[in-house]
Amino acid sequence: MNRLIYIVLIFLTTFGCNDIKLESKKKTVKNTMFIGIDVSGSYTGTTSFRDGISFLSHYIHYHLLQTGGLTRPTDLYVGGIGGNDKEDPQAFYPIHDFDGRSIEQIKDKLMKEFGKQKDNLTDFNEFFARVKTITKQKNLVLSPISIVLLTDGVAEIAAGVKDKKIIKQAYSKIDVSPLEYLSNDVSIRLLYVSPSVGSHWRSYVPTTRIKIWTVESEVMKGWADQLRLKGKEGLCRWIRDNVDLRIMSRGH
Repeated sequence: MNRLIYIVLIFLTTFGCNDIKLESKKKTVKNTMFIGIDVSGSYTGTTSFRDGISFLSHYIHYHLLQTGGLTRPTDLYVGGIGGNDKEDPQAFYPIHDFDGRSIEQIKDKLMKEFGKQKDNLTDFNEFFARVKTITKQKNLVLSPISIVLLTDGVAEIAAGVKDKKIIKQAYSKIDVSPLEYLSNDVSIRLLYVSPSVGSHWRSYVPTTRIKIWTVESEVMKGWADQLRLKGKEGLCRWIRDNVDLRIMSRGH
């Protein structure tokens, strides 16, 4: 009997420690997530904004808990995309403001900080510049960076303009160059955009290294059905397949 107990203890010590080491290694793999929320007055009153806030509350919560195989970010920042003037900086809230909170608490936090803003502009350039600043200040350079944007994605352009040259010029002014050399793996994922806006981002926003992925508004609306019909595991599977998927190219 004593010999059996000894063998069991040896087994647990050997393989248990290995499991702990593997788990520890898994948890220390650096990956950074930035979430940008469009706070322009033309967007915060839309159904896409409200639905998007609900989605992000689940998205953040499940990532932090590693639910359904989702990866927990080692660093997370949530900030506004907007401003009443060009280069008007927005606050970025760190992972500590969301860790340990329920889905409803995260939703309340997002609505409190972003739901009441009605800024004049959607300043993508200032947002990307802030991402670069935080990445360098926090020494997050070289780790994979995923940038998730809740926005209609529309560039600063007069309503109703259909001239392709003007449209191309407007989107070519979106400056992602601050992100180019922060890491070998930088992705921008736009949620709730129209098919045409998604195409403009992939085709006209100048970059050689940044991977751009867009999920149309009609597709995004399906997340709630996944949760209702298949539960949180089903929703997490949907997230992995439609939002967090590995992007191989810009998708031309």
